[in-house]
Amino acid sequence: MWRRVLHFFYKPTKDDNLLTEFEDTLMLVVDSEQLTNNLLSKLKELASVENAFVYLVDQSGPSRTFFLVDKVSENASQLPVLAINSKIAQWFRANRQILFFERDKEVTSYLNVELQPFLDLSINLAFPLISMDRLIGIVFLHLSQESLDTLQVTNLQVLGKQAGLAFENALLFKERLRQNERMFRAEQLATMGQFAAGIAHELRNPLTAIRSTVQYLSSEFADDTDQKKLATDILGEIDRLNNIVGNLLSLAQPAESNPEEIDVPQEIKRCLNFIEAKAKSQNVKIQTDFGNNLPKLTFDQSELRQLLLNVVMNSLQAMPDGGTLSIKAHRLTEGGHDYTSGINRILIQVEDDGTGIPSNVREKVFEPFFTTKAGGTGLGLAICNSIVRRYNGEIWVEKAKSGGTEVKIALPVN
Repeated sequence: MWRRVLHFFYKPTKDDNLLTEFEDTLMLVVDSEQLTNNLLSKLKELASVENAFVYLVDQSGPSRTFFLVDKVSENASQLPVLAINSKIAQWFRANRQILFFERDKEVTSYLNVELQPFLDLSINLAFPLISMDRLIGIVFLHLSQESLDTLQVTNLQVLGKQAGLAFENALLFKERLRQNERMFRAEQLATMGQFAAGIAHELRNPLTAIRSTVQYLSSEFADDTDQKKLATDILGEIDRLNNIVGNLLSLAQPAESNPEEIDVPQEIKRCLNFIEAKAKSQNVKIQTDFGNNLPKLTFDQSELRQLLLNVVMNSLQAMPDGGTLSIKAHRLTEGGHDYTSGINRILIQVEDDGTGIPSNVREKVFEPFFTTKAGGTGLGLAICNSIVRRYNGEIWVEKAKSGGTEVKIALPVN
């Protein structure tokens, strides 16, 4: 009876209504940026928020870090990328509660090194975004008020769970779209490959015959004649066509692989030897950075070399007037293993400071026959993508900090 009486006289507070409204909007939004804007808006209504930084699990590649989604500060560039196995992430994964920097001095002291960039921006509170026992993200706040009352603390905890579930759904939706896109591209690649293979086979035999004939005729001409020069030019064009035909066949019908254990830094150095002269002629400096005790890859050496050379040559072509080519190789792990798949991986990063690739083009660079280069065939990166996926790896393109392009390749060790 008393419960009925209390329920009769109970009136929802403004904060209750805000949380209910926020929960209602969660069912309608699957975009992470829009969810972030909604979350920041609700936070400002629940407490006196001066600055807010929202970190989410990065699922765009296998690097498994938290990335800064949105902010209300011009100083956000000072903030670090948080690793999945960082002390901050481990603490929130274990405790799942609000961290008050001033009150919880023992914890703050333990996390001091990682928290310092946030302390420098007057951040005084952080709370986790949790969904189904999984840490989806972390929210860092600068509150102008000295403390929160019990109701505000409860509301923040509820908001964290609501937002965690919403972001989880958004990430799952985004991943499903990515999977569908990969399936579509795989089917597209198979169809194009079969078509290309038919054309390549029809071209290869006539090209071989034409080359033999021109080569025979060329031997009849004196070295300094126009006929000799013309024959040499024709042979060069035939070789270029043969190279295109070979790429078509490689894309459609990959050669049988012969995997062996490969030392990645050594293989990268061999590839750099091939392009060293070209790099010097373009005034391009080469920088390398390899992690210690990298495990060996089980990979076909010729395929790995083809993969690396394709990517590196693209970077060189993006810097005709000079620049810096950076190549890194590090072990990509979470507690010794990759965060999602439980497989050790090596991450190879190739970065240039050229003109860069527009965001709307980056999504298409691995499509067969797509190219922005004059005289390009659009097969190089498509072949790279095909090689990487045969080994259950991932390859993707990002904008480099320098404004150029960074290609990342994650390859399983076994």
